[in-house]
Amino acid sequence: MMTQLGTCLRFLLILSIAWTTGCAQWTNPVIDGIPVRRVPDEYLGVSRDVFKPVPLDLLRQRPVDAYRLDQGDILGIYIEQILGDKASPIPYRMPEQQNLPPAIGYPIPVQEGGVILLPSVDPIVVKDKTLLEVQALIRDAYTKTKQIIQPPDRLRMAVTLMQPRTYQILVVREDNGSPGATVGGQSGSFGSVVINNMSARSPNGYSLTLSAYENDVLNALNRTGGLPGEGGKAEVVIQRNTKPTDLASPATARSGFLRVPLRLRSGEPWNFTQEDIILRNGDIVYVESRTNEYFYTAGLIGVGQYPLPRDTDLDVIEAISMVRGPLLNGGFSQTGFGGNFQAGGIGSTNPSFATILRRLPNDRQINIRVDINRAFRDPRERLRMLPGDLLVMQQSPTDAFVNYFNGVFQYNFLSTVIRQKDALGILSVGNGGN
Repeated sequence: MMTQLGTCLRFLLILSIAWTTGCAQWTNPVIDGIPVRRVPDEYLGVSRDVFKPVPLDLLRQRPVDAYRLDQGDILGIYIEQILGDKASPIPYRMPEQQNLPPAIGYPIPVQEGGVILLPSVDPIVVKDKTLLEVQALIRDAYTKTKQIIQPPDRLRMAVTLMQPRTYQILVVREDNGSPGATVGGQSGSFGSVVINNMSARSPNGYSLTLSAYENDVLNALNRTGGLPGEGGKAEVVIQRNTKPTDLASPATARSGFLRVPLRLRSGEPWNFTQEDIILRNGDIVYVESRTNEYFYTAGLIGVGQYPLPRDTDLDVIEAISMVRGPLLNGGFSQTGFGGNFQAGGIGSTNPSFATILRRLPNDRQINIRVDINRAFRDPRERLRMLPGDLLVMQQSPTDAFVNYFNGVFQYNFLSTVIRQKDALGILSVGNGGN
């Protein structure tokens, strides 16, 4: 009877010690959270996966069937007896651009208003005309309007494009910053903060000279590093036609700003036109650095700060994997606790309790509880991480008790085995002495 009573007392003592040892779980200030399945949709945030890249064709000019002339073009024109004679060789020029054929004739610029000036005839309007159409206009001017050369078939001439018009564009980019490392080499001692910052802004400026039909947003980005990276916003700002008088008021100062989004919701119409993405002289293309977005960790995975991706979602399981927390491995973890693997021991349970502390727009906070084990079976349990979230991972009270019981049982079992071995060793020595 006394033996049974002693056994019961020892068991109660073990329970009380387990309860006391596991008090961190029962007194956890974030343990009373709302299950993720019951959280209203407005608190779950907007998925970043619903935003898709806009077709790149929308960022460049549509291909044209023929080159159309305008102010700034330089033509190569040869007209026998008017610009050149039989005794002199026809001048020619190799173009600087590889996509143009050699130009022959004398340089004739297209003047303001899209006209060219030739000897003995009135100004000829060539704006929006092709080279073949300009050649026909010149022929009519000398053989029909003025009748300087007769008969018309004696007019020998050539019209080529010597130099296409160009546009001076400025490009300012602040997207050179890239996310810092999220694992390895960033760990600290217990209680320290692991910070994985986006690198500081690194603005770069470019002065581009774009030829006609290449003066668009896509070409400007392609020649300065491509589409904005993770360090920049997924949009391009075009500033144009800003006059000194516009800067007197904030309302008028932003009238010349056009925002071209690079990612839109599926099915959402784009809010820019072909004319918007065509760049003109003096336009400024600006790629702005995006605001750094982080989530934070605490509990069994250590304290830390980690960047969120710009264009994709990161759920709670992926976030724990990102920081090398314990998942389905009996409590093994490589976190901010020194950066080494921490073993939970034989018989340890998998930590299955996670709480997301999420700040609401009204400066209030909601605690969302996630069952890690269930999250592997039910995708609805895999809560999407939002900027500013604090991910706290701890053992549930049941896990804490089981781990403590296993630890005590393992200790008592090993202690009993050691004492038995010691006793046998002493007995054997005594018998050997006899």
